[in-house]
Amino acid sequence: MTTAADAPFLFRVCYSDTDAAGVVYHARYLEMFERSRSEWLYQRNLSPSLLVRDYNLLLPVRELTMSFHKPGRLDDVLAIDQLIEHRSRTQIKVRQTAKRTHPEDPNIEPELIATVVIHIVGVDATTLKPKALPDWLFPLEPTGQ
Repeated sequence: MTTAADAPFLFRVCYSDTDAAGVVYHARYLEMFERSRSEWLYQRNLSPSLLVRDYNLLLPVRELTMSFHKPGRLDDVLAIDQLIEHRSRTQIKVRQTAKRTHPEDPNIEPELIATVVIHIVGVDATTLKPKALPDWLFPLEPTGQ
């Protein structure tokens, strides 16, 4: 089962995101993906601080695997999306992609730049032990398969 997020998060690559050659520094993708996941929560009227305050829930990253397909470059506009690939009682696995868009010509297919698969675990904010995710937080929908 999988479920996709709503609209992709748009991120314009600026000078501080790049190395001396104008290529996105590999560690910056982690920050882009994190901002995208935060925005994903905000689109649902949630935030990390609200989850702690109202539900005593933290969502730390337990593990991730990142792949780089093409170099991102200065001034690129990257569309970052999320897809929940798996959800268990206490964990979710999210696949995020960063694709170079072409705002000047929307008929050009976006190019895959980087992919990350992130395992996030629900953790009790007080005890720091695994905690069940509320059913409403990351609901899965059948994909028709």
